[in-house]
Amino acid sequence: MDGQRILVIDDSKEIVRHLTKQVLPTFGFEAISAPDGAIGLKMIRSERPDLVMLDLNLPEMNGLDVLHALARESIPTPVILMTGYGSEKDAIEAFRLGIRDYLVKPFTVDEVIETINKVLDQEKQRFGNSERLAEDVRRLKTDIARLVNETNTLFSIGKAVASLLDVNKVIERVLDAAIYLTNSEESTIWVHDRENNELRAFAKKGHDKKLLPVNLEKKDSIAVEVLREGHPIRKMAFSGGGIKIQTGFLARAVLYVPLSVRGVIMGVLSVSNLRAPRPFTERHEFLLTVLADYAAIALENSRVFQATDKALTIGMDELKTINQITQTITSHLDMRDVVQLTIKQVHDSWQVHAASLWLYDEKKQTTRVLTNIGTADEDILSRLEVPVGKGFVGHVIRTGKWIYTNEVDEHPLHYKAVDMETGFTTHSLLCVPLVFHDKVIGAMQLINKLNGKFDERDVERARSIASAVAIAISNARLYEQAEARQKQLEATLEYSGSPVILIDREDRLLLMNQQDWDIWPPKLLKTRPLTRF
Repeated sequence: MDGQRILVIDDSKEIVRHLTKQVLPTFGFEAISAPDGAIGLKMIRSERPDLVMLDLNLPEMNGLDVLHALARESIPTPVILMTGYGSEKDAIEAFRLGIRDYLVKPFTVDEVIETINKVLDQEKQRFGNSERLAEDVRRLKTDIARLVNETNTLFSIGKAVASLLDVNKVIERVLDAAIYLTNSEESTIWVHDRENNELRAFAKKGHDKKLLPVNLEKKDSIAVEVLREGHPIRKMAFSGGGIKIQTGFLARAVLYVPLSVRGVIMGVLSVSNLRAPRPFTERHEFLLTVLADYAAIALENSRVFQATDKALTIGMDELKTINQITQTITSHLDMRDVVQLTIKQVHDSWQVHAASLWLYDEKKQTTRVLTNIGTADEDILSRLEVPVGKGFVGHVIRTGKWIYTNEVDEHPLHYKAVDMETGFTTHSLLCVPLVFHDKVIGAMQLINKLNGKFDERDVERARSIASAVAIAISNARLYEQAEARQKQLEATLEYSGSPVILIDREDRLLLMNQQDWDIWPPKLLKTRPLTRF
């Protein structure tokens, strides 16, 4: 055994010094060392040691990651795994990856030398044995079969997830898949709520089919870091209390990967082993990253679908409301009925604090309230006359353009005299012109939206209703004018001393006064529709 080179890979300076400076040289071995898995793997490739003593819990690359790399590259160097107490389960995975033996820390000098000699003797016997080639082929076939199985599983999961349009179903399926692919105890999806700038968590325990809520009063600092930086984080801690995820929540091993679509990070997918000292490997990170890509696409698709479906539903409801309002107000010719019905239906359907209709007096160049609901006593507003160009209503009537604001106090058009007169406080406002035959006849104003802020969608709704209101008001005004002219004509005919008859272009009798009534034969009168005065 003299002169054989042994590589010690351990991040503990005390263990490295003890083995490389005292134990191994004493028994005639040449010792070299590496402080972490990544450097150790490079030295295995370049130095080709006769034996490697590999610690399980390493920074950068843990022991299992190094073993995976050796298996992929078909490097036959024998490995003795060094583990802490309670990590024996990981030795099973390590043996599957090809280690020759393992040592449990703390170990004695006798245990070290006995294990080294046994492994080197076995290697000497195996060298030149055809069984070694067969073992390598078998291991390669196993790795290929595992790779194919994992790839097929990922493809099936991705296809299934992509077909789902319900966000909750997507999340549940992804959480199940994450546990299956990484053999973890728990999986969690953290979804970024951009409106409230917080992370919403959905967690699933390994054997629990029910989705569990997670308290986010104390946010997961690792998830926040992944969301901010956009790169995976893999940690393990087999000694001490473990890795702190949240207050009062510890784990032995965790793996976090970002959920991103078109370069935008929308959340985080994580898995954890709470009790078992079982680390996550580079392979687990790769599998979870691919799953996260599928999950991000599926979540984005479901979000777009639900937003579209919701918008369509809202749009149909709004259209139905607009049609109802339009049919109601255009079926009346009495001005008072028109304005009262309009303001009530607008107020009830819009969820606003107050609503009002204003009429433009072209001669006086002022505006006045026709009717309102939700503000002060109607008598107070009815006495107000606002000059054209003053305030929001005056501006809309003068320009013929709509306006809305959710910060009335800071707006230069705010006419505070109206609020002072009515004692009403205006926070948000939407005002649209009433236009008939390209002529502004008034305005409709909505004040203090109760379920959010005014936006462009509100403008479109208000303009649609305002068009119908303008037509209804104009029709009512024309009807009032016609009624007034008819009454005037009736009075003129009634007090005229001469017979007067009105007929249409087809010589049909429309009306006649009392003098004609006395002259025309009764039989003739019965054959013609007429009005008698």
